Amino acid sequence: MVNDYDKFAKERQEELLKGEKKPHRFSEKPMMRSMMPSLKGKKVLMLGCGTGEESVLLKSFGATDITGIDISSESIKLAHETYRDIDFLVGDMHELPFEDATFDFVYSSLAIHYSSEPKHIYQEIYRVLKQDGQLLFSVGHPLRWASEHMNVDDVEYIITGYAYPSSEDRVFGNYNTFASHNHYFPNGEVLSFYVGSPSLHFRLLRECGFRIEDFKESVCTEEAKEVDYNYWVKNHEIPQFMAFLAQK
Repeated sequence: MVNDYDKFAKERQEELLKGEKKPHRFSEKPMMRSMMPSLKGKKVLMLGCGTGEESVLLKSFGATDITGIDISSESIKLAHETYRDIDFLVGDMHELPFEDATFDFVYSSLAIHYSSEPKHIYQEIYRVLKQDGQLLFSVGHPLRWASEHMNVDDVEYIITGYAYPSSEDRVFGNYNTFASHNHYFPNGEVLSFYVGSPSLHFRLLRECGFRIEDFKESVCTEEAKEVDYNYWVKNHEIPQFMAFLAQK
């Protein structure tokens, strides 16, 4: 089953707590941490909070008033059990159950890309943010996730580009096309998510009224060398994720 968030919630939480998810530990989270403003005295919303681990990061930047929302009831159950001082609720990020101008800061880690309608989500975030409120979010980078998989002599390649010179018009990957992609995990979990170009998100955010304050592409940290050198080599040069900091 695709995107069975409830079934794999406990396993995902355990992997995150143990630091076993290398993309999160060595690429996405360092990128997000480098863009985080001070959250002291701010009312914060975690959008697509999963099992709540992001609250630890938010607290380290001064946040004390945190609300988390996720569509997975099992993830929210585990979040309640693990982080008892945080308010968590089940809900849809397309239709947020909050009044206008409720939050100072909205944080979303690799969640918005599960929607085929990111503009709808940006509009909802804009609505629930206070004036001058900020949004920090990450999504998959098309250079990695919109590439094409090819097997040549039993070696798996992930390619973006084209054959040159060639008698055929052959393009590998679809960087500029907003489309869904599936990722298959060794444990049987299948996640389907949407990948678009950085310019797509820039445009949609501006159309919703946001001002873009910062943009980064993930670079794998040096720490990963000691854990998995091959992982570091690939993901130090090719970004897996990208992040935006925007202001209302």
